[in-house]
Amino acid sequence: MDHIHLIGIGGTGLSAIARVLLESGYTVSGSDMQDSPLAQAVRDAGAQVFIGHAPENIAGADLVVRSSAIPERNPEVQAALQAGIPVFKRADFLSRLLQNHQGIAVAGTHGKTTTTAMLAWMLTALGQDPSFIVGGVVNNLETNARAGTGEIFAIEADEYDRTFLGLQPQMAIITNVEHDHPDIYPSPEEFRDAFRDFVRRLTPEGILLLCADDPGALDLMPVARQQNLRTFTYAIQAAAAEYRAENLRPIPGKGYAFDAVIHARKPAARCSCSLQVPGRHNVLNALAALGIADQLNLPLDAAAQALSEFRGAGRRFDLLGEAGGVTVIDDYGH
Repeated sequence: MDHIHLIGIGGTGLSAIARVLLESGYTVSGSDMQDSPLAQAVRDAGAQVFIGHAPENIAGADLVVRSSAIPERNPEVQAALQAGIPVFKRADFLSRLLQNHQGIAVAGTHGKTTTTAMLAWMLTALGQDPSFIVGGVVNNLETNARAGTGEIFAIEADEYDRTFLGLQPQMAIITNVEHDHPDIYPSPEEFRDAFRDFVRRLTPEGILLLCADDPGALDLMPVARQQNLRTFTYAIQAAAAEYRAENLRPIPGKGYAFDAVIHARKPAARCSCSLQVPGRHNVLNALAALGIADQLNLPLDAAAQALSEFRGAGRRFDLLGEAGGVTVIDDYGH
């Protein structure tokens, strides 16, 4: 299987997959309804990109992947089915990408892009050469995806259209659970059920990190225990968490400095971190990343140093600069 065609290649999700496939040596083609910077980026990386959807675009493809926004009636999907070419939804294909890797998935209503970006940078800085797919550019690495040579594959697990239920990771972080995407999940309970199903998707005896300061995430603990997962919590406020941030000190113009206390180790370990990215929520995101480093038996001080160098993810409270005394920030709000 040498040639993979991506329908919707100009979107965040499939452009990241395209980059991983190209770096893995595949021939990649794709299509989208309009050109875009992401489409141009994968074109520059070596993909053949068609503007508009037409049956002839799939010529030579061995496998087709379609984004969540592409219906089955799409002419390229129909042409592939008629030709007997396998067609995968993005969620199902992501699961194939994680095969033969140690998958680390980051899920949650908020914070998953930044936390996955932190993981990608931290693991890279620690010499793990991970593969990763992030829903935004990792500013330190200037890309949203990479095919590394290491065993670890860090991936943002998107709950939209139940995409994350196609994954079966060995490790996962859940940052928070707050009702979102009412077009997919009409009620808060349906949203929570999807996250319960995601927890059930972890491999047997997998590792799960839950934010103990978020009631929605903490409510997943009973399901995690039923699945016999090795479950740990992280928090600023919850005193019983295995990973806790203490002594938070704001750094003017940046984020917080804090002490991470690792109660998951006996005796407890400590390390210090000084974040460049602002907000207490990023302290929690960094704690989750440190928890993964601990579970992977990576050096905590080096992990904390890497997180101190983290410069954020594209369009996530992204500082663009100052003009006339006004600070300009680009943020993907929703």
